[in-house]
Amino acid sequence: MKQIGQKEEAVPVLRAILKELLSDIYAYRERVLKEADNEVLHQFRISVRRSVVLMGEFSFLDGSGRLPKHRKALKTLISISNTKRDLDVLYGRICSLNSKPGENIEARLLLKERLEKMLQEEHRMIMEYLLSEICNGILHSWESCLSEKYVNTASEEGSTTIKELSDRVIYGRFLKIKKQIKLLDRKRDSIEKKLHTLRISYKKLRYLLETFACLYQKKKMQKRLKEMKKIQNVLGAYHDSYQQAMLLAKLQQNEKNEILRSYIARILQPDLKRYQKKEIEKIKKQLKKFRRKEKRYRKLFHSNTGMLQK
Repeated sequence: MKQIGQKEEAVPVLRAILKELLSDIYAYRERVLKEADNEVLHQFRISVRRSVVLMGEFSFLDGSGRLPKHRKALKTLISISNTKRDLDVLYGRICSLNSKPGENIEARLLLKERLEKMLQEEHRMIMEYLLSEICNGILHSWESCLSEKYVNTASEEGSTTIKELSDRVIYGRFLKIKKQIKLLDRKRDSIEKKLHTLRISYKKLRYLLETFACLYQKKKMQKRLKEMKKIQNVLGAYHDSYQQAMLLAKLQQNEKNEILRSYIARILQPDLKRYQKKEIEKIKKQLKKFRRKEKRYRKLFHSNTGMLQK
């Protein structure tokens, strides 16, 4: 991506970024179809997710009203590989576990076989989808939309500089995270649901920081991104453990082999619960540190903070 000027109009810059991301999506899709490499699929997901995040965070610039439709369609390109990603993480965990007293090695091998079969089936479905007319239609439709001449039906925002809007959106996302952290102490929703919402919000903030890093002081942005990585690591680890718990519960429910059912109940599920308790404590520590950064975010992304706080 070429260097972005602070005073460039927001809409042309965003359109150029989204076009470049679409090129990445096409390129990674081709590689996914040719290479059995999880990292390539991961990069495909990231390219799509970055697009979806920018479409959502800057949706107020959409004068056509069509952006939500394209955003929803692109999100399906992520969802089709969610199960495979969760299975990959669970498979890796099973392979890396140390043997425990009373563990049945036969049961572990049997579980690995079950997961390998499930992964093969998920891989087949992903390949079919990426080759489908539905997938082609989603990408071509979004490509056509990006190629159309922009008609500024939201003139008040359309001529705003990318720096001004970047300040506004990034700080706005920070304030949303601040509210979401406060909600963790309330008992209205489950902790899993609230942490999932928070994890997604941090991911959005990280993508925004990475996309517009060139508009700000390099050292300060590096510090913000370093903070993001630490928080995302602990939130991601907890989310992975939650998804693993759901997969194990489903496996146990459908499994007819009593040895494997017992292995899941006696060894894997208790081990996962102990792990989750430790991760919750790590998350609380990281969030406590993050809440102290408000002055730094306000100072760095200052253009529209007054407007946001009204």
